[in-house]
Amino acid sequence: MDAKQFHSRLRGILLVLIVILGLFTWVLYDLQIVRGADFRSQSVRKITKTETVEAARGQILDRYGRVLVSNRTSYQVTLDTSVMGAEAERNPNLLALLHICRDHNVTWTDAVLPISMTEPFTYTDTLTDAGRARYEAFLERMKWTDAAAQGAGALIAKMREFYQVDENVSAEDGRALVGVLCEVRIRSLDILRSSYVFAQDVDIDFISTVKEQGLVGVSIDPTTVRQYNTAYAAHLLGRVRSIPAEDWEKYEALGYSMDDTVGTDGVELAFEEYLRGEAGRRAIDTNTTGKVVSETWLTDHETGELLEPKPGDNVSLTLDIRLQEVTERALAEGIAGLPSEYTQGGAAVVSDVKTGGILAMASYPTFDLNIYSNAALYNETAENPLNPFYNRATMGTYSPGSTFKMVVGTAALQEGLTTPNEKIKDTGRFQYPAGEKYPYGEYHPACWYYLQYGGYHPPQDMAHALENSCNIYFYTMGDRLGIDLINKYASMFGLGKATGFELPENVGQVAGPETSEKMGVTWYGGDLLSASIGQGNTLATPLQLANYIGTLVNGGSHYSAHILQSVKSSDFSQVIYERAPELMDSLNISGENLEAVKQGMYLLATEGSVRNYFKDLPVTVGAKTGTAQVGREDTEANAVLVCFAPYDDPEIAISIVVERGGSGTELAAIAADILSYYFNTEHTMEAVEGENALLR
Repeated sequence: MDAKQFHSRLRGILLVLIVILGLFTWVLYDLQIVRGADFRSQSVRKITKTETVEAARGQILDRYGRVLVSNRTSYQVTLDTSVMGAEAERNPNLLALLHICRDHNVTWTDAVLPISMTEPFTYTDTLTDAGRARYEAFLERMKWTDAAAQGAGALIAKMREFYQVDENVSAEDGRALVGVLCEVRIRSLDILRSSYVFAQDVDIDFISTVKEQGLVGVSIDPTTVRQYNTAYAAHLLGRVRSIPAEDWEKYEALGYSMDDTVGTDGVELAFEEYLRGEAGRRAIDTNTTGKVVSETWLTDHETGELLEPKPGDNVSLTLDIRLQEVTERALAEGIAGLPSEYTQGGAAVVSDVKTGGILAMASYPTFDLNIYSNAALYNETAENPLNPFYNRATMGTYSPGSTFKMVVGTAALQEGLTTPNEKIKDTGRFQYPAGEKYPYGEYHPACWYYLQYGGYHPPQDMAHALENSCNIYFYTMGDRLGIDLINKYASMFGLGKATGFELPENVGQVAGPETSEKMGVTWYGGDLLSASIGQGNTLATPLQLANYIGTLVNGGSHYSAHILQSVKSSDFSQVIYERAPELMDSLNISGENLEAVKQGMYLLATEGSVRNYFKDLPVTVGAKTGTAQVGREDTEANAVLVCFAPYDDPEIAISIVVERGGSGTELAAIAADILSYYFNTEHTMEAVEGENALLR
């Protein structure tokens, strides 16, 4: 090739390159200069939405600062169906998520439809009255009432048609899908947003699978869930859950978001106002692909403050969790060791006699709060015929039996109807002295000693009548008092009415004409005698019994029972509230009268039937046992025991009830275990260290 030909080709190549470069230049000019503003606008176009950010709940602590309930980081699944597209894209997207949930045993929110999850579809009884009203209103709005009337299957078919569920989707998948879509629909009608918490507390494997699928509109967000740092006090601590649909309006008025968690029972519910914290609000900007490009906290229009979430306050209880552990174990082991083959549940309460604060409260059988995240364990517990979820300490009502005799004895002394030293002759069966008209017809109730041994107690004064539980003595006192005075003093001791406890409680009842009328039974004059020894229609909770004994041995100051000690800010820097003892009534028991009654309880504990259980304790104890017949056999009687210690300067009162436990004497071993722990050196030093730690 000659030089001329080479240069000719080179010029051709250069010309082509120049043309190509010119084209590139023109395209760049068109994109950046001519249409650059349009493309720039599209690239920064974003969708802004506001979001409520949940605040961490406050911690729950015992009286010495031990953390009982705290928070741990978790992850929740949030749906935003507004970005999922039309039915053709949305439904497969949600079905894929449901399949992942099934594969990982994750429970999702489906509380709207009272319809079984599998064929044949049937209606279920899972809604409350308020929830059913809400569901029926939803059917009306959607014009599905006719389909619902034809049966659950017809309603599911109608929903599948409305939500355009593919006919190839199985019946089970279709039911699950329409349940989720109805949840979305109802939420969109209630509040102006389309996202909701679909599943909570999911694990890493679940998260990884969801991320791999790249499901549109499905977000995994960090959150906090409750962590229980003790396996005890389940009936007291309670739990949290999402706001039930039927309660939404109530919580909405209080400023809650629909996806907030709230206390549902126990301390979590009772002190919700302190524990809940204050949710934050932020603006989230996403681009057209759904990617988050910025997050900004909103500001309060009035104060100018950023609306960041504020953690809840910390609640300290009067509870001593170590004592609680001992009480629960002692109760469980004690019941297991009772000779009665009919034994069922039971309860024990330990209270501070100088304040009314509850130091320990056990109900047997009990449960672990973590069972709510384990369906199999929950179902097993729920099927237990003794109902472990039932708090017998506050809701169970039992005849107090002979533990009621201190009420009658104190009333007779205070009213001047006897003296500490007056002695009453035990006649075996109650009767008036010769020549006096007996008002109870042929009814002559007997002393237990006469029925069991055919003998009589020697003449009894107040203290010895309590030690020996002589029925004739207390029939005599009841006869002198009359039912009105007995009821007056019972009420002053807190029986037959609320104790003031912050958790739900049963108020029980005290025998009398009004109680009989409410029960639809006739009140007879002789019922006064039964009432005098704690039998008949008198019923009390273990909580009331402990509260009553505390009132007695502190000299008659009736304090309300309570479990709240104080509330402190989330960082513990401020005291928000500190509970002071609340005096509900005062009996002003004279020193002489009080000593006579206490002396009777002392004699029982040191010389009577329970002496062997209490003799080795580091403190002197006063006690009273009771046996309340609930069946035809002796072994079917409820066993009751109350006690206090130390004798000279009482600190704590204990009540124990065991259903069909036989004799109250058998419960002394349970009380001895509790007293032994409370008054031992280790517990005393631990308590002092705890108090000092709180002061620092």
